[in-house]
Order: sequence, then structure tokens, then C-alpha cells
Amino acid sequence: MIPHRPPFLWIDRVEELEPGVRCVAAKFVDPADPIFAGHFPAKPILPGVLLIEAVAQTAGVMLASAAPQGAGELALLAAVNRFKFFKPVSPGRELRIETRKLTDAGQMAYIGGTVWVGGEMVASGELSVVVGLMAARTME
Repeated sequence: MIPHRPPFLWIDRVEELEPGVRCVAAKFVDPADPIFAGHFPAKPILPGVLLIEAVAQTAGVMLASAAPQGAGELALLAAVNRFKFFKPVSPGRELRIETRKLTDAGQMAYIGGTVWVGGEMVASGELSVVVGLMAARTME
């Protein structure tokens, strides 16, 4: 449903889906991921920007699931709004990524996202996403 592939696919599976409305995905944070060799060698922590990317990819699945079959429309991240990080995420943990469409205006969708680890909220915020033809044109 989204164009991402390893090594930049930040969701492993979709657990719940209400097309165009809500999505819950999961991602195992692999200790063998090369990112941890440099962030940080003595105390590996998943970079916050990758938590945002996991939310964006989950939102992409949520939005793509509501598009007509074969539409091939992209959802591109336009802005990160009020994102906060509450706890660091270490390797070997599983993320639970939840997204919900808050509203939309034309081809812009506003998404609320939350990331959980072991029942604790580790990050939360909002994303603005451009959906559809405008997004496809920016890729040309």
C-alpha cells in the first residue's frame, strides 16, 4: 500500500485498519539495525525522526486504504506539527504506531499520531500530509 521498502520500511504489519480514518501498525526495533552503530554506540536509542517516519508510513497506509483500487496516489509528508518525545526507545522493543485522520482540506490531510512501547506512550504529535495528484506531480 505504500512505496517504502527495506531498509526504510518502518512498519512491519498492520494490526487494525479503518480505511481513511484510523490505522494501528507495529514495528520491531531490530538491535542489528546499522543505525545503532552510530546512535549511540554506548547507549543505543532509536532516533526520534524515525518514530515520526513510522507514524508517517502508518498514515500512508491509512490514507491509501481509502483510495480507489489502483489509483497509485502518494501521500507525502508536508509538515511535522507539535511532535513530542516522552521516552527513549531502545533496540529490541516493539513499537505500536497509531494514526487517526483529524481533518482534511482539499489534498491536505491532518493526522494525529501516537507511538507506544509496552503500554507507555513514547511520542505523540500531528503531521500534515499531501495526498493525491499534487503529491504525484511533486515526484516528477
